[in-house]
Amino acid sequence: MISIQGLPGVVALSPPGAPMTRILRVIHPDGRQDVTEIGPEADSLSLLKMAVGGWIEYLPAHYHALNSHEVVINEEGLINDLPPNWIGSRLIGLDLTQHPPLHGPIVIIPHDPEDGPSPAQQRQRAASPDNMVNLYARALEGDVEALKSLGVDRPDQITMIDARFLAPHHIYLIHPDGHTERRAVGSNEEGQTWIDSRLGEAYRVPEAVCGVRAYAVIYSAAPSDVRPNLPAQKALALGCTVCGPVVLVSTGEPDPSPVHQRLDEALSGNAAVRTELGLTADW
Repeated sequence: MISIQGLPGVVALSPPGAPMTRILRVIHPDGRQDVTEIGPEADSLSLLKMAVGGWIEYLPAHYHALNSHEVVINEEGLINDLPPNWIGSRLIGLDLTQHPPLHGPIVIIPHDPEDGPSPAQQRQRAASPDNMVNLYARALEGDVEALKSLGVDRPDQITMIDARFLAPHHIYLIHPDGHTERRAVGSNEEGQTWIDSRLGEAYRVPEAVCGVRAYAVIYSAAPSDVRPNLPAQKALALGCTVCGPVVLVSTGEPDPSPVHQRLDEALSGNAAVRTELGLTADW
């Protein structure tokens, strides 16, 4: 398999010393790859927007391991519920023990020196203690020299604004027959109310017998449907038998396990994986 120059232990796309071929590689969530050679007169922005299916976002260098290539994704991939791209996320070196997989197509394109520092150079500069991000981090921890550099006396004089878009938060309910419901909630209180209405008094499956860390698995203490929930048991690799419907609530914990990958693919619409796990859904 051809790999990307800059990823540890892999083969370069171009021979050493030769001009780097401008190749745009698209890795789709299902593992397919498209390769396009970019000519000198090509409209790179239009090609990238077409490749990701929307507005583009360059992935910051500290999220991947490529040295001389850029990673481009759909800016609204998570917001628009594009399927997770586990294969592409692993290929670019995303640390799946710390971050969830990227969503939607992943584009790999050689870095253009005219655009500024390469990803390798960006990571080197980011590691400098005088980097602005590190400077602010030190100031927020009370470092006197950092506070002085920013012209303030105390950490509480620094204003922090989080302008990130909020991705939709979903709760899932798996019935014993495999039918799965999805509920978008705007707050913890709304989610708790919905769970109470569906399960009544409920308990969490102990983490020691649950095959995923990314979800808390909730079951009813007195389910009206007392059938064993075999689809949930298979999808979650449960080490115990649970009867009645179960609810999955995101814990926010990174979980690179194969069990979570398959479950995530099923919940994101992969029909083959849904059939394999015995799940059905309307989205």
